Amino acid sequence: MAKIEEARLKADLKAGKLARVYFLFGEEYFLTKTYENKIIEAALGKEPSDLNFVRFGEAPPSDTLSDFADSMPFFSEYKVIVISDLDADKLDNAEMNAYLDIIEQLPDTTVLVISQTGIEIDPKKPKAKMKKLMAAAEKCGVLCEMKYMSASQLAKMAIKKAARFNCNLSDSNAVLLAELCGKDMNLLSAEVSKLCDYTGSGEITRESIDALVPKLVDTSIYTLASELFAGNTAKAFRILDDLFVQRIEPVIILSTLSGHFVDCYRAKLAQLSRKTANDAAAAFNYPRNRTFVMTKAFGSVKYLSAEYLKQCVDILYNTNLLLNSSKADRRTLIERTLTEISVLKRT
Repeated sequence: MAKIEEARLKADLKAGKLARVYFLFGEEYFLTKTYENKIIEAALGKEPSDLNFVRFGEAPPSDTLSDFADSMPFFSEYKVIVISDLDADKLDNAEMNAYLDIIEQLPDTTVLVISQTGIEIDPKKPKAKMKKLMAAAEKCGVLCEMKYMSASQLAKMAIKKAARFNCNLSDSNAVLLAELCGKDMNLLSAEVSKLCDYTGSGEITRESIDALVPKLVDTSIYTLASELFAGNTAKAFRILDDLFVQRIEPVIILSTLSGHFVDCYRAKLAQLSRKTANDAAAAFNYPRNRTFVMTKAFGSVKYLSAEYLKQCVDILYNTNLLLNSSKADRRTLIERTLTEISVLKRT
């Protein structure tokens, strides 16, 4: 078959079209797990019998895999094998070749699902054996990369889930919730459930979200930096106070803030060189699942000067040196850093 998008996989399963092999991987582990379960249900129903279903937590011996794959299903149209986190590059050559043979010779009554949720794979440059495994899956079945959803896509999902609990979630609050959850589908689903339990029915308010949904450090730091960029020093300090109330270590606050300012400085240099966010992410070797960071940085620095951002990075660098060598109060050091940044000329 071929490499397909998540939407095509969804449509095929809804139509009852099953392939012999599925290789599921990508940034969005929640989606990978979701489609793993959807494939099992499409083949065996909601309660699969152990006679027709087996799950391996890592690569099983090839003869064990072959024995189950080649046997006929018991009072069912299909048998299903799920292998979670198959690290092909840990297989010796003999086992690797055996796996490739099994994939190519799978009977029409067997569905093999390779579900990669704990192994990072670079789809452009996978390791040698993983590349062969992916090629075999693509040739004999389906290769599907699960990519991060945008905040707007996740917001729609959150709104639908809230509606199932007889709760209303506005578009703006849904987008806010998606951002607070770091675009993590698993976390977003859990937070929507919690908010619905609290609300009972009716409108999920901004006040409820602020009170019940913990702010991720990255999200809080991003907002803090945005307030500094806008000249809203008082708001930036309120966010900093909130981080300290949450007992976030000063070194973590400084490290995350420094990382964000470095992202922004790089983005500004890329803009001045007439490069895109993707160009910048590639040039600075950002992992594929972190390219969205550069895209966000591009949006933040449009009206900021490169000199301002350079001075911010210098201040943060010097604070880091003091944090590691001085006996001064760490909170005071970070507060002084925000003060120094706030008086810089931004344009």
